[in-house]
Amino acid sequence: MNRASVAYVGVLLLLAGCASNRIDVLESGARPDLRVRGLALTPDDGAGRPVAAKLQAAGVAVRETPGDGYLVELSYSERPQKVGAYAGPRPAADAAPDAWVAPPQARPWWAPRSRQLCTLTARVVEPASGIEAYRVRASTKGRAPDCGDASEGLNTAVAGLLAPAS
Repeated sequence: MNRASVAYVGVLLLLAGCASNRIDVLESGARPDLRVRGLALTPDDGAGRPVAAKLQAAGVAVRETPGDGYLVELSYSERPQKVGAYAGPRPAADAAPDAWVAPPQARPWWAPRSRQLCTLTARVVEPASGIEAYRVRASTKGRAPDCGDASEGLNTAVAGLLAPAS
């Protein structure tokens, strides 16, 4: 191989790495075995149906009411990639970076304006006490509008962690 073809292959590999859409997953709490007690999803606008279908395929009983099972709250959010995040009262515009959980960042000139951060969060709640037993959050970068095809990967990641291990 000559140098030009090696450089060409290197550029292609670099671009392929930039184009990958990695899903970051965070968990908190002890994961309950949902197959034993089943679950009910909070009323939603249909966004939870793909997760419910994946859980049913894994052998989890999905009911209309929790009964003695768990209540699962699903929330989906989209936001521009570089907006800041804070906890507590809103920091002033000129606040130090440590006042933010994630300080806002200016968009580089080469970055597309349509880049979004897409997040699906599932909270498993004990219905009798209202205490959160487990939480899983999956995030990825997508493109506006509606984060494109990112929702399918997020649904799969969350359902894979909620579904019991065989």
